[in-house]
Amino acid sequence: MSDLPRFGILIKVNDLTACRVFYRDLLELGEPVFDSTFQTVFLLGNDLSLTLELSEAKYLERASTSVLWSFVCDDIEKLRDRLENAGYSVRLETNRRDGGSCLRGCDPEGNFFLVRSAAAVQG
Repeated sequence: MSDLPRFGILIKVNDLTACRVFYRDLLELGEPVFDSTFQTVFLLGNDLSLTLELSEAKYLERASTSVLWSFVCDDIEKLRDRLENAGYSVRLETNRRDGGSCLRGCDPEGNFFLVRSAAAVQG
């Protein structure tokens, strides 16, 4: 990666393989721009990346963390079905900011994310 994004989200994970598959296939972030045995990097835009970094620390806090990353999706119902069919629990709720629909869930290790509807963001 020669042109590094200016901004990034870094998520430490214990099982890089499971998380790579989750973010690549279920959240449909696409193929990583960098992928190794210790780190996987997805480019989310011209100036933003999401990095999964392998950590051997078994004590990583998930449920009590205040970190929550979010993104916009064209069809959150389709995403909801894909996640639930893969065995992940997600909750559809009303976004407090714009009143539109949003989806709250977590990855295989309990890292939280929020998905906002593209229609609500554009409207």
